[in-house]
Order: sequence, then structure tokens, then C-alpha cells
Amino acid sequence: MPLQYSHYTSDKYQIQLQYPSEWTIHEKTNRFVEGPDTLISNIGAGQIGISYASDLLKNFGTVDVQSAVIAFHKSLTTDYTHDYRTIENPSFINIDNQRSGTFLITMKDKYETNSITNVVQYWFTIVGNTGYLIYFISTPEKFDNPENTEIRDHFIKSIKFLGTNNLTR
Repeated sequence: MPLQYSHYTSDKYQIQLQYPSEWTIHEKTNRFVEGPDTLISNIGAGQIGISYASDLLKNFGTVDVQSAVIAFHKSLTTDYTHDYRTIENPSFINIDNQRSGTFLITMKDKYETNSITNVVQYWFTIVGNTGYLIYFISTPEKFDNPENTEIRDHFIKSIKFLGTNNLTR
């Protein structure tokens, strides 16, 4: 049976997308809650997180998507608390006609007993004066299975940034 998708629109975070209907979605209710602004998850399959940045310099340290992606990738791979392995180096694509950077890593907590390895794909997009950090996380065994591959591809292709004239940076 083909996957069914639900539509989600957030006027607060200026984004519209589709996600698997059997997954749950939760939008942050206040800024003191840790984690992404929007979390879409299915226990056992994976998790999609979307963080919205209304202040690019404060949140990304730059207004340039290429600089943001390279700096974030470097900060992860030099973090001493986790073992990170780059699977795909930063590269650039378009999401809803916006230049976006993406990379793929594995990560494992160095100090946690029985720590599991996760695979994370990140996407950075700057839209006008705002930005998005989006990720998909799963286990190595499930990350590239046909269903998760379809979910990631469908999700990224479905994203629409609201209130923009779609000028790329």
C-alpha cells in the first residue's frame, strides 16, 4: 500500500509541507522548550525536525547559506562529546527554489553507556531574512530503507516557504 501524506502549514514558521499520515507532528508551544520548533516522528522509523531562525546572525552566524552549512558541519565534526563520521560532504541543492545546503553524518555519544549510532541528514535554507535547519534522523539499518528514502524525498520536495518571493541566495 502506498504511503499516505498529510498536509501541514505553519503561519508562525512560514512553512508548508507534507509528512507521512501515520507519523505524529508537534509544534513547539513556547521558546523555552528544547528541540526543534516542529517535530515529526514515528517511533522505530525516524524523526524530522525543523528549526526556524528569525535572526540569521544570531542563529546561523551568517546570512550566507554556504557559510552556515560549512560552519555547522565543522562544529559537529569537531565536537568531542560525539563520534561523528561524514558520509556525504556538504553540497548544495534547491528546496522550493531556495539554495540549500545538505550533508549526511553518523553520530554516536562517546560517553553514554550502550549508545546507539544514528544517521542524520541536515538541510540548511535561508529565505530572505529567515532561515531553516531541517534534519531527518534514523538508525543506520532503517535510514536508507525504501520507505524512509521515499519519505525523505517526498518531504523535501513538498516544502513550500510562505511569504517569500523565492529569491535565492
